[in-house]
Amino acid sequence: MTLQALKDRVLAHARQRPGGLDPFEIGLPGLSISVHRQPTDLFAVRYWPIFCLVLQGAKQTSIGEQIVTFAAGRSVIIGVELPTFARVLRASTNEPYVALSIHLDLSLLKELGAELEGSTRGESPLPAIASGEADEAVIDAMSRLLGLVDKPAAISVLQPLIVREIHFWLLSAGHGAILRQIAHANTPTARIAEAAARIRRTFAEPLHIPQLARETGMSESTFHLHFRTVCGTTPLQFQKRLRLLEARRLILAEDHSVSAAALSVGYESPTQFSREFSRLFGLPPKRARQAAGKEIQEVAV
Repeated sequence: MTLQALKDRVLAHARQRPGGLDPFEIGLPGLSISVHRQPTDLFAVRYWPIFCLVLQGAKQTSIGEQIVTFAAGRSVIIGVELPTFARVLRASTNEPYVALSIHLDLSLLKELGAELEGSTRGESPLPAIASGEADEAVIDAMSRLLGLVDKPAAISVLQPLIVREIHFWLLSAGHGAILRQIAHANTPTARIAEAAARIRRTFAEPLHIPQLARETGMSESTFHLHFRTVCGTTPLQFQKRLRLLEARRLILAEDHSVSAAALSVGYESPTQFSREFSRLFGLPPKRARQAAGKEIQEVAV
């Protein structure tokens, strides 16, 4: 199937949904569609390890000082959970930004990585986001995966096989080096990815950099350097963004009070929480609740 044919099929699914800012699953676990019908300002976003095939329009995100553009025909890999910033560059009612994505299975990547030839042990750490031209093999596999939506009896048998195939093509891709490094446990990138995952699991707790550095087998200075390369920010800023994104979700989606949300994500000072919330999102928590309504832009690729 061509990229144009895949785009037409995805748009047919998207038209069945009202609105369209948040990604939505379409009948297969882990497979989702993202649709934006207008450009946006820069907004805070949390990405999960994910593969995204951009079919129309363009979006831009950042990792540190590096700007990555997601444009039509691009294959985008995000290898590490990443709190960062993004904006939609090209989108309209008639030609929305459209992307098809699947969550990456890190266990499957490690299993397949062990079967691939070549070593990544001596390679320097890479940024968590990589973009390259989508090749025919990936487009074909994603098309077949989407086709299972209309063949529910085949999902349990064929979905694991196609997902495995997609992971193989991504590991083999020119821009798949970040995944090849993560797939091998002893690379600095894999150890930083594990440290980032630990910060995510315990983001409400105090951050102990010396302990994280020891666990990765690095000095503190090397740990900071590699963490910034992979995640685009310092461990402390990484934790802070995770806390604030979760607090915003609690306030806007679950109607928590500002003080309860702050306490839940690890803040002891409501004043500090409000100040840092305002710095990240442009509005203090209470005004953000009033302005947001039902529009929560998170985890959209």
